[in-house]
Amino acid sequence: MPRNRPLVIADEVAELLLCSLELSEGDFIVHLHHTEDFLIIFSSLETMRRLRGEHFISSMRFALSLRSWCKLAHAGAGGLEYRVELELRGIPAYAWHLSTTEHVLGGSCWIERLHPHTRSRDDLAVFRLFGRAHDPADIRRAVVLEIVEQLPSRMPSEAPTIRTLTYPISIALTKAELIRAAPAGPQATGGNDSDADGTVGRNGQGHGQGPGPGRAPPRPQTPAYG
Repeated sequence: MPRNRPLVIADEVAELLLCSLELSEGDFIVHLHHTEDFLIIFSSLETMRRLRGEHFISSMRFALSLRSWCKLAHAGAGGLEYRVELELRGIPAYAWHLSTTEHVLGGSCWIERLHPHTRSRDDLAVFRLFGRAHDPADIRRAVVLEIVEQLPSRMPSEAPTIRTLTYPISIALTKAELIRAAPAGPQATGGNDSDADGTVGRNGQGHGQGPGPGRAPPRPQTPAYG
């Protein structure tokens, strides 16, 4: 970002939108955003469709380029190369939840679905699940589950007692199937996506007719929804 680029706050952007695009208060909310400067969420699909496409508006102090938000604009793309089946033992009955196993496995495995007997709780001895992973070797084989409890105090003036209960959990990898080999490097996405719910605003310096310093040239985007 150029050093001489003006500092613009969300209220200034909202005021410029109200003056330039025939909008009313309540039609939108301006949020600070990264990697663009602002994310504009509209209150109705009708308003969003009315402003579809790109707009370039300016005030005496700054210029604003508007374009539809796209979740792929700054994202890379990858995949989970292995299909895995896991069995977890040691999960207590009162913590027999999907969220517990998500916490235990962390980012090493994405849980696709639970075994029917696990979902129905017919078998509370083994928590069976099916998932996807980058590398089965990254899945831990043992972990300590720590559950935080808040115990009420005996006196109203005293703070509650916080304690933890710990449970050793064993994790068995019963099946690992390579779906496809990992790509050689990160894949750039670019392009458009219809899964959008707002508009991104990026401000430039000055009040001329062209884009401000550091602004990328316009590119077509899909309409945003939200």
